Amino acid sequence: MGNINTISTQGVVLRTAGYSENDVVLTMYTRGLGKVTAIAKGAKRNRSPFTASSQLFSFSEFVLKKQRGMYRVIQADIIKSFYDISYDLDAFSYASYISRLVENSSLENQTNHRLFNMLVKTLYLLSEKGTDKEFITAAFELKFSDYMGICPVVDVCSLCGDDTGNYSIFNIEEGGMVCKRCAGNLQNNIILDVTTKKLMKYILENDIETVSRAKVNRILTKELSKLMKKYMTAYMSNLNLKSLNILYDLNHYKKGAD
Repeated sequence: MGNINTISTQGVVLRTAGYSENDVVLTMYTRGLGKVTAIAKGAKRNRSPFTASSQLFSFSEFVLKKQRGMYRVIQADIIKSFYDISYDLDAFSYASYISRLVENSSLENQTNHRLFNMLVKTLYLLSEKGTDKEFITAAFELKFSDYMGICPVVDVCSLCGDDTGNYSIFNIEEGGMVCKRCAGNLQNNIILDVTTKKLMKYILENDIETVSRAKVNRILTKELSKLMKKYMTAYMSNLNLKSLNILYDLNHYKKGAD
C-alpha cells in the first residue's frame, strides 16, 4: 500500500475497551498478524466509520497502521457483525468463552491461519438458530488444543501406543486414551462411551463446519463437553470459564424454577 507500516487484514474483535471519550482500544485476532491491539479513533462518535467494526465479535477487513509501537485503525469495512449473538445468552456465553480462549492463548503478532478460519466459522455457527452450541464449543476446544500443540491422544494408548481400539479409557494426566493394561497402574481414569472416542477422532479429522452437521445426542455432547473442560483446565493455566459458569448457573436456576 505504499507504506511499510500499513497492512490490510481481516480480523475479529475479541475485546473492546474505552480509551478516551471517543476512542476504543480493540484486541483483535487477525488473519495477517495474529493477535494485535489497535486503537480506533473516534469509534464512539455518532456516524463514525469505525463504530460497527469496533463491536465485540465483529468480523471486518481492517487497514492498520503501526504508530509508536501500536496499531491504529485507519479503515474498516464490516464483513459480518455477529450482532445477533448478543441477543442469545447461550450464543453470547460460548462466543465470549472461545474469544477469551483465543485471546489468552495467543502471542502478539503470531499468525495461525487454521485458528483464524475456525474462529470465524464458529462465530457463524453460534449465530445460527438450531446449532448445538455446547457441542460446537466442545469441538472447538478439541480442535483448538490440536492447533496449540496440546491435543489429547485419541487413537492409540498414550503410554504404550497400543492401537487395538478396544478401550475407551481417558486419563488427563497422561494426555489421552490409555489401554486397560496401562490404566491398571493409573489413578483418575475416566471411562468414556466408546462412541465419544470415535467422535473425538472425527472432530480432529474434519473441518468445524462439517463437524457441526453431525447428529450427536445430548449424552455424548455432555460427556465430551465435561471432558474438554477438565482437559483444558489441566493444560492451560489461564483458562477463563467465567462466562460459561454464569451460563450454567442460570440454566440450573431456570430448571429449578420450572
